[in-house]
Amino acid sequence: MLQEILNDLSTTERRQKLVALVRKWGDVNTNGLLEETSQTFSVPAVEGFIGYRIKFGNAVVYGDPVCSPENKPLLAKIFQEYCNTQKRGVVYTIATEDFAEWAMNNLAAVTIEFGEKLIFDPQNNPVNNKGPKAVLVRRKVKHALKQGITIREYLEKNYNNLSDIEKQLENVAVKWLQKRHGPQIFLSGVSLFKNRYGKRWFYAQQGKQIIGLLTLNRLESKNGWLLTNVMGTKDAPSGLSEALIISTLQILEKENCHYVLVGPIPAKQLGKIIGISKFYANFTRWLFNCAKCIFNLEGHHTYWEKFIPKRTESSYLIFPQKNLGYSSIKALMQAYNVSLGS
Repeated sequence: MLQEILNDLSTTERRQKLVALVRKWGDVNTNGLLEETSQTFSVPAVEGFIGYRIKFGNAVVYGDPVCSPENKPLLAKIFQEYCNTQKRGVVYTIATEDFAEWAMNNLAAVTIEFGEKLIFDPQNNPVNNKGPKAVLVRRKVKHALKQGITIREYLEKNYNNLSDIEKQLENVAVKWLQKRHGPQIFLSGVSLFKNRYGKRWFYAQQGKQIIGLLTLNRLESKNGWLLTNVMGTKDAPSGLSEALIISTLQILEKENCHYVLVGPIPAKQLGKIIGISKFYANFTRWLFNCAKCIFNLEGHHTYWEKFIPKRTESSYLIFPQKNLGYSSIKALMQAYNVSLGS
């Protein structure tokens, strides 16, 4: 019997179970899965779920099915059958290469290699390396530290007044969002203190003022962390974000961590496109290049590249049953909160 669980997570027990599954099997899709507007689909036979949102008659799925690798095909097939009965198209975003290959062979899917996940090893901290990228990072971190910045981890047990410190951290997020102008594209909003299980917070302080922060989300299947929400206030000194990232990596280095994930980062250009004609593939590449210019997508790649990732893995868009058309593209744009801004 199929069981669709809408995002009516009013009970603490149900929410805790969902968060635990995301921490266990999640990837770069973590924040999207935990958005309040996301829905979940599950079946009794599988420990896990598919996280998605309905946009323009399509189920936009955030990453691979959230379950053990051996159960992904079963859950994906049942979900596809369910969506067919509901007359919904299906689109997967930020999916892994392995799942994209399976979908291409088993769901008659169009697949587009559009982004990258960057994997860092804290045991190989970029400030300890040689070369121009390492020199640039060291220079930026040194400049920030000269401005009196200190980096700390927010540990609840160390603070008597949690509401005060958390209010300051949330204020940084508000200020960071306020300074963002122009065209925008993002998968999920900022939610610092919801879903606390498996989450850590690091912040930058200058004098008595908190001026920046980042968060880590536990990835149990990788024995590592997803690094997200690198934020700073408008008046923060140059090098703040680099100082936050390097200090966090140094702390994880001491904990013998070997896996920190960042992404998805838009690729410099689209990779493999399988399942459509050469004409439409070339048109898709042209559209992606236009989007790169409008949303400055290449800037993300340039920023993170200087931290010298250990390796990269591809992220895919998947359109099962050749569901690549106007409505599915529009659904993706809405799922990514595409806005040309002011």
